[in-house]
Amino acid sequence: MTAAMDTMALGATPPRAEARTPRSRWLTLRRIVSQPKGAIGLALVLGYLLLAIFGPMLAPLDPFKQNFAQTLKPPSALHWFGTDQLGRDVFSRILLGARATLGVGVGGVAFAFLVGVPLGVLAAWRRGWFDAIVMRAIDVTLSFPDIVFALAIVAILGANTQNVIIAVGVVSIPIFARTARAVTLSILAEPYVEGLSSLGARPSRIILRHVLPNISGTLLTLSTLLFASTLLSASGLGFLGLGTQPPFPEWGTMLGEARSYIRSHPHLATFPGLFLAGSALAFNLLGDALRTVYDPTSRGVAPRRSWLDRLRRAKVAPADPVAGEGDAVPALSVRGLRLAFRTPAGLLEVVRGVDLTLQAGRTLAVVGESGSGKTSLLRAIATLANPAQVAVVEGSIAVGGESAVGLSPTALMELRRRKIGVVFQDAASALNPVLTVGAQLAEAVRIGTDLDAAAVRARCVALLEDVGISDPERRLAMYPHQFSGGMKQRIVIAIALAQDPQLLLADEPTSALDVTIQQQILALLRDIQRRRGMAILIVTHDLNLVARFADDVAVMYAGSLVEAGEAAAVLRSPLHPYAQALRSSVPGGSRRGAPLPAIAGEPPMVGSLPGGCAFRPRCERTHGRPECAAREPAARPIDGRHVACHFAEEGRA
Repeated sequence: MTAAMDTMALGATPPRAEARTPRSRWLTLRRIVSQPKGAIGLALVLGYLLLAIFGPMLAPLDPFKQNFAQTLKPPSALHWFGTDQLGRDVFSRILLGARATLGVGVGGVAFAFLVGVPLGVLAAWRRGWFDAIVMRAIDVTLSFPDIVFALAIVAILGANTQNVIIAVGVVSIPIFARTARAVTLSILAEPYVEGLSSLGARPSRIILRHVLPNISGTLLTLSTLLFASTLLSASGLGFLGLGTQPPFPEWGTMLGEARSYIRSHPHLATFPGLFLAGSALAFNLLGDALRTVYDPTSRGVAPRRSWLDRLRRAKVAPADPVAGEGDAVPALSVRGLRLAFRTPAGLLEVVRGVDLTLQAGRTLAVVGESGSGKTSLLRAIATLANPAQVAVVEGSIAVGGESAVGLSPTALMELRRRKIGVVFQDAASALNPVLTVGAQLAEAVRIGTDLDAAAVRARCVALLEDVGISDPERRLAMYPHQFSGGMKQRIVIAIALAQDPQLLLADEPTSALDVTIQQQILALLRDIQRRRGMAILIVTHDLNLVARFADDVAVMYAGSLVEAGEAAAVLRSPLHPYAQALRSSVPGGSRRGAPLPAIAGEPPMVGSLPGGCAFRPRCERTHGRPECAAREPAARPIDGRHVACHFAEEGRA
């Protein structure tokens, strides 16, 4: 069975909840070990924890026994790591010191967590004067270097293990408090929290049931990352003689005792230093892996593939460089493309066998209801689909005759730079609010080139002039908030054009603008296209925009194209029932005074498509016709376009 058939089977018969529970229970662990850094970090952390628990029992010699006849001996069969200045076995002392060293690190992080997190959550909830006092106190605390602050606390409280835990914990409290406050504020701004508050839910219930579970992943990741710095701070105190006091060993204290012999007997400092550095590295690797797991943009980790699967994946057919009209290499060629989301239950297909050809100088509009796969298709063409989340099950994508599938990261970045420009829907979020427009344009121009500063600035000025922004020299020093929505969209277009792309991809570029500005942006794109000869692919819901702006149109439904051809012909006399329904539901397309028609039913859920034609449950032509349920219609040429309908000829009436 092919990958696509497996996907459809999974979508048609979802696994039962009781079958998913064990998988979800171990899902985080699987995501960690699927990353090399996570697997290595987790193995090292477990090894160090076992060392802290069983180290004293594994010590081959008495860590406290002094033997002045064996002082400062190098590593040998009897003393694996040598002996110290008092003749004590260094290996045994390292094993015994693991408990104190790791205990200080864990204890310091736990102390900071238990104090800092409630403080940050409370500051976010109460706001007002309480929040102001807490944040100003944190700002003052962070103005001091960590080690200086910890030294002051130990000097006041006294040098012992308990006070070292308190000192390194107090140093980390501001970090936990600020992080907890920031993530709590973002959760409290969500509509569902506002709804709970309006319904009278108690603050404790909101925080315990809705806030803490949402911020736990971030705080857990922060804890593992802070452990390394806490451990090093504690070891620094031990090195200065303010940590665990002799004769009890601790790796930082052992380093401090070895500083007088660092040149004559380097083994005294080498082995404690290696164990200390290894523990910091272990928790950093684990924390970095957890950050990847809990990051919403990379939550889906690609399942491991066998060598046979990799060979099959590598054999994806390259794009046909001569597909399309005549012998010209098309600006975009998509052949048999199938995309699927990676989920814990397997692949979930969202784009099903799409074929597209777009020549230079032409504009193609992809239209369809929300959830039809338009944006997923655009992101795949733009090479922005995360491979850990989206799999190219089958097919090929070529931009300017060059394959965009299966490239190395370096080749992928080069392809994007030379041939692809992207204009996103929300211009405000596409611009960095803390950088000037000139800085952002210069960055887009400078990448991959060796232009000097004067040439880069001249290019930025020319780009702003190209998109119709007056006084570009002065505008370069302005920030995004100083521009209107239409001007921001022009700047985003200028950034997309910085490297002279062959293909411009636009994801609903005018949906956030008023009608007058929409016309200006469309006229601007048309003018730029005419001057540069580039191809434009635009994703939109607006058929009026398609009629005014696009040369060709592709109607998408349930992940596949149901009708594609010249925009004028398709909009004037669509043949597929879904394309007809879309045209009829556009305001102004119906008889004046008549109710606006709506498409009956709902779009199918991803992974739960009906058998046969995906549009069958909403189609008026399917009644009493078994062909519609028997098989999915293939696209076939009719009247100069391609239509995927068994009875497309009936649309001529």
